[in-house]
Amino acid sequence: MTTDPLPITRPAILCVACAAAAGFFWWAFHERYYRRRDCIEASASSCITPDGANLIGGGAVWSVVAGLFTGLSICCLGVVLRRRRANGR
Repeated sequence: MTTDPLPITRPAILCVACAAAAGFFWWAFHERYYRRRDCIEASASSCITPDGANLIGGGAVWSVVAGLFTGLSICCLGVVLRRRRANGR
């Protein structure tokens, strides 16, 4: 009895796409909240940057989205690695 190898293309593409999305959202979190967290906490509501952007504490929400995409990317990587091992590569 011969079994067909499990395809790894779709999970690999999904893994790369989720990793790219996670990278984007981690970057957004860093730019919109983490770099100026002291100013946001000191003002208790928002912080005006030198370039005129108004930053609020809600910028921390970017980390939640980034964490979800990071977790999904790690799960997809696990699927790819298991399928590679099952295919004997």
